[in-house]
Amino acid sequence: MPKVRIEAQKRRWESPMANSVTDVAVALRESMEHLGWEFARERGERLYSRFAVILPMAKVAYIFRFRVTDPLDDVRFDAWEFRLSHKGDVTFIAVDDYRYEDLDLVHQLLSEMVERLPRRPWDFPLGQRMEAGLALPEWSNARRMWQQMRFDVGEKTPKDWVPKGSLGERV
Repeated sequence: MPKVRIEAQKRRWESPMANSVTDVAVALRESMEHLGWEFARERGERLYSRFAVILPMAKVAYIFRFRVTDPLDDVRFDAWEFRLSHKGDVTFIAVDDYRYEDLDLVHQLLSEMVERLPRRPWDFPLGQRMEAGLALPEWSNARRMWQQMRFDVGEKTPKDWVPKGSLGERV
């Protein structure tokens, strides 16, 4: 009887982040370079709706996309930003097409990225929550999603936090 190879199910993980999209893109790129991973940068767009009074308005978000080819097999890391109100931007990150066996490597990259960000991605300051909307589910979803990725979300960003890499060099 011939052997049948069953393809492993590909997964998707997505979370809101407390950092700007440019900080996330820089931290992702620096983390991949630091770990010696082979990747290609791509661009993309994502449609979303923003409500003005009662009418939904179609908007397009620019996506910073990194496609990792080694050590992962064609896994995509996307970062984009939605403008939910006139001033309230919310950044998202997504990891697409990874397998369960890749979870340790994905966690390794995300851990390196978190160390390079100005604040922990689940630690939204009050000002940011007020600008975008206090009742948004994104604030609690971020904690839950980062916890699913095996991070200790009970930790707040320390007052003396200095990120690694070029984001730590800024004043």
